[in-house]
This record gives sequence, structure tokens and C-alpha cells, in this order.
Amino acid sequence: MTRLRTLALLLALPLGLTACSAETNTTLHGYAEGDFIRIAPQQPGQLIDTAAREGDRVIEGDELFRQDATAEIAALASATARIDAATARYDDALAGARDPEIEAARDLLRQALAAQNDAAHSLERSQALFADGHISQARLDTVRAAATAADARVDEMRQRLNIVRLPARADQLRALQAEIAGAEANRDAALYRLEQRTTRAPVDARIHRQLRFGGEQAGPSAPVYDLLPDDAVHAVIFIPEPALASLPVGTRLRVSCDACPTGLEVTIATIDDEAEFTPPILYSDNERARLVYRAEARFASDPPPPGTPLFLEPAQ
Repeated sequence: MTRLRTLALLLALPLGLTACSAETNTTLHGYAEGDFIRIAPQQPGQLIDTAAREGDRVIEGDELFRQDATAEIAALASATARIDAATARYDDALAGARDPEIEAARDLLRQALAAQNDAAHSLERSQALFADGHISQARLDTVRAAATAADARVDEMRQRLNIVRLPARADQLRALQAEIAGAEANRDAALYRLEQRTTRAPVDARIHRQLRFGGEQAGPSAPVYDLLPDDAVHAVIFIPEPALASLPVGTRLRVSCDACPTGLEVTIATIDDEAEFTPPILYSDNERARLVYRAEARFASDPPPPGTPLFLEPAQ
């Protein structure tokens, strides 16, 4: 009986050691992943110059590349010329008639005043002659009518001079103002299109990969750079199903890798709801065919380069 008990204990010992080993093996596997930004121009066109190279650091607003802008420069010049023309028409309408037209109206008024003066003298003489009986009533009436017509002519010419001095009607001025506003809007649109031929860095980042070079065609579906923004590297972790309950969101993990500084930690930020089989990149004799949950974690500082394999353990 004692021999059987001893044999049973010896047979159970390897199983117990295996179980203990499985329980103490808390190392998780993962890798560093970058949140890359793919930089492409809004409109297609030929690249004239690329200002950055792979590995370069760029600051937000730095020029990355320029495209041929011949058509956009011409469109801006045309739009600016239309503004100048519309503004000149408005200024002309606001100023009223041109100087020669005003001077012609003044000449007509001077002629009317001279005729009025002659008619007034003629009426004065005719009234004296009529009083002495030298002319008839009909003759006096004719002279008086001529004087009245001369007065009316003066009033007409004076009004004409005032009119030519006036600016254009209010509705005409509003139409010209609208024309100027439309030309300015076209100018702004042309300037925007010209500015879009130069692409700048949207954030502080490092040039991870250059996809196209000067002389090549670039466009919305033909990007030029892949950028890795600062602090845009996170850890992708695969949590075995049995360990899921002990590693909730917010858990801190120690990280070790060839490029990791001592004491580097990550904090679990998200965990997928559905399990998956261990990805092929993590296959090993112990890892394959296990169900794992994909999680993402934030580095506390100094993240390693994207693609770096990671080994992680719960922080004490």
C-alpha cells in the first residue's frame, strides 16, 4: 500500500510542476505599432521638390513638398486683374461724369445765361418802346415769351450740370460692389488652390517612408510620405484567455525588448471583446493554437520603434 502511494505521488509530481510552471509563466507577447499618417496632396500634379527625406524630423507647418503650380499662378493673376477692373468701374461710377462731360455741361449753362441776359435786355427795351407806342402788344408778347424761354433754358442747363456731377444711381453702385465682391471671392479661391500646391507637415513627426520623389506624379491616391507623429507609438499585446480577468484596462505592465530602456512601462488602454487565435507572428511551441485577446497599451515614455517585439509582465 505504501509503495502504491509513493508511486502515485511520483507520477503526480511532474504534473504538479507543469501546472506550477504554467501558472508562473505570466509573460505576455506583443509588438510596438505606429499610428502613421499618410501624406498626399489634395489635387493631382507633378512633384517639383520634396523638402524632407526618410528619417528627417519635421515640425508642424514645415514644407514637405511642392507641386507644379503654373495654372494656379495664372488663375490668381487673372482673378486679381478682374478685381482691379471692377474697382475701377466702381470708382468711375462713384465719381459721376468725366471731366469733359462736366465741362460741356458748364458751357451749355454759360450759353444759356448769356441768352437769358440778352432776352432780359430785349424785354426791357421792348417794354419802353411799347410804352411810347412804337411797338404793338403782339411784338411785346413775343419778346416776353422769348425771355421766359431763356429763363427756363438756364434752369434746365443748371439742373443738367448738377446731374452730371452726381455719382451713379444707388442700384448701379450696389451692382458694381457685388461685382467686386465676386471678383474677390474668385481671387481667394485661386489663392487657396495655389497654396494647396505646397503641402506642409500637419504635426511634429518623423519621416518614416518617402513614397514618391521630384518629377513623379502625386495626388489623393498617390501619397508622398508616411509620417510617424511624436508619441504615436503604442503597444499591441495578446492576452491569453485565462489571464484576461487579471489584466483589466488600466493595468500597468513592465516592458522588455532590445530597444527598450530599463523600467519602461505601458498601461492597457483597450481590450478587444472577441478572442482570436494567436497571430502567426507570435507562433511558438507554447503559443500557437491558443485563444488570445488583442489589447492596446500606452507607453509611459520613450516608446521603441514600430515593429519591435515586446515581452511584458505585470508591474509590481
